[in-house]
Amino acid sequence: MLDHWSNLMRWAKIVHEDEWSSAYDCELQQEIIFRLGIHLLPADNPQQAETTSTAGSSATYWCREDDSGGSVTHRETNEGYHALFAPGTPRKPEETIAKIKEQIKAACRGVATAVEIEQLIEKARGINQERVFNRDTRDPRLNDSKIKGPARETIKQEILEKIPEELFTWVIIQPPDRYAELDYLSKQTPELRPGDHYNVLLRVRGLDPHRDSPCEILHTILLGEDKYVWHETSKIWNDEQDAVFAARLQFSSIDGLSLPPLRSSYMVQYKKSLIGKHYKALQQLAVFQLDETLCSPALLELWKANGVLGALLWYPEIKDMDQYLADLSIAIANVLDHWAIVDPTRIMQKYKLHVLPHIPEAVRRFGPAIFFQTEIFECWNSVYRLCSVLSNHQAPSLDIAITLADMERFKHQVSGGWWKPDGGDWTRAGHKIRGFLVGNKQLQRRLSWTAQNVFKPVKALSKAKCHVGTWKTVLDMHWNACQIEPGTAGTVWIDCKYTIARSEDLYLPGSWVFFTNTTGEATAGRIAKILVPDASDSPANAIVLVYKFLVSDNRDDRLDMPVLMAMNQAVLVKPEKIIAHSNESRFLINMHALHNAHLIRETLPRHLTLPYEKADQSDELSRLPEASPSVPVDL
Repeated sequence: MLDHWSNLMRWAKIVHEDEWSSAYDCELQQEIIFRLGIHLLPADNPQQAETTSTAGSSATYWCREDDSGGSVTHRETNEGYHALFAPGTPRKPEETIAKIKEQIKAACRGVATAVEIEQLIEKARGINQERVFNRDTRDPRLNDSKIKGPARETIKQEILEKIPEELFTWVIIQPPDRYAELDYLSKQTPELRPGDHYNVLLRVRGLDPHRDSPCEILHTILLGEDKYVWHETSKIWNDEQDAVFAARLQFSSIDGLSLPPLRSSYMVQYKKSLIGKHYKALQQLAVFQLDETLCSPALLELWKANGVLGALLWYPEIKDMDQYLADLSIAIANVLDHWAIVDPTRIMQKYKLHVLPHIPEAVRRFGPAIFFQTEIFECWNSVYRLCSVLSNHQAPSLDIAITLADMERFKHQVSGGWWKPDGGDWTRAGHKIRGFLVGNKQLQRRLSWTAQNVFKPVKALSKAKCHVGTWKTVLDMHWNACQIEPGTAGTVWIDCKYTIARSEDLYLPGSWVFFTNTTGEATAGRIAKILVPDASDSPANAIVLVYKFLVSDNRDDRLDMPVLMAMNQAVLVKPEKIIAHSNESRFLINMHALHNAHLIRETLPRHLTLPYEKADQSDELSRLPEASPSVPVDL
């Protein structure tokens, strides 16, 4: 591995000292200068604990952002338990550094009850044994039988008081190689150093690692909250229940959900070893497949609350921040409240649940949560391994670093980037090299270069696969629902495979959509036909036959989702008026869908999308004391 700490210290030093670098602005066509600034520190929870120099979920005070936690006894009290449902007093970098110093000094005294720094505690106890208790190595005065009582205790105390100072001095010079690089003045002022004794990020100007390490939704939601709910539900299933759920899930419609094909049998067979994409599917679809034979009513409520939270967290854009954060806070509170009913101890044991209340502040500061997720970087693991294939493995980290640097250099050159040779002017590759990337799809794929949307606005089916004929002939069974013929009588029409929505999604016959009518009002509907005059693929000439559905003013009693009611009326819509996908699921609008969740909520009336704010949970919790005898029932 590369020297992680050395690189981190070097990078932090550049940021801290405001070191400026030069670059070339290709639009202004002039040289500019820039400096690095830290935006945030995305990672999974253990890595974020390391960057904040906290002990993570295994510690008594486990949160990297606040002082919540405490002993098991404290967490079981009313005050301690309720504190886990909300952010506590924020940590501050200077206070963390001071606490680390206190812990190191406590370890130098060999006090394991105050802190656990194994190497230092063992060394302190070893020196104590050597200088106080071992007759062969201890101070000769302690072997003198004439010295007894207070005099003997005074000698012991003198020896013991010097040991922590000696150990602290030993800590200061660790690690020896980096201590040797310090200047004379730094060696004369012994002090704990960032990068050697605590995380260097705690001393970077303009950065607060405690606040700037936001919740990462892959590890905290998909591999945390979703995983907990799935395990709680599926752990008691027998083979018959596994088969029932797998069959139901497999026949779920995924139209408009941006999910890969479901492999429900695999998901059930390996239900303890699922990954993010599986939990993303379960988060959106499982609630429709569960009934009283597969889960309890309390678990179903948790699934519902979890689905609403997931849809809000995968927003790609936020137009009304205050309203969004209010909804998000209610959704988070609902999830935690339902966990308190299903399994009260889970909140005390699982740090990831406590992270949830910190999300609203992170979203307000950094934007939508998907902007700082690390899911898209998971594929980097395979790239990293492939870079080592041709290495002789004598210095694999160096070989990988050189390979990656060469790849980045090549990407910069072939994509038209500028560079400045030593002593020369800013230059870039010739037009033939730059044009090679544009015309070579294999190179584009290997460099993860994203081309513009290549879909035609309207894609007509081949004549061998579709109906071709007059308006009445092409509509066939749909003629009775829509007897209006657009355009010139006698025009020959042809079926289309798809067309493009305003949200740049493909939609097909059978897809559920929202479209705007002639008055500009959003209406729900289901596509029956996409038609275009023969020999024309212009979206301006395309016609979409949509069956209208009425969105009920009331939600479904069981799933709390908007209900669609058929109106047995078809209308003709121009493709550009279709604005968003919904998905098919028993004529309910799936409010757990991640794709276009923000557009669905913009389109529907507010009262149909507002998360339910649960009432006080005291009554419900008081009826469940058997769920956790150690938790007070008057929470």
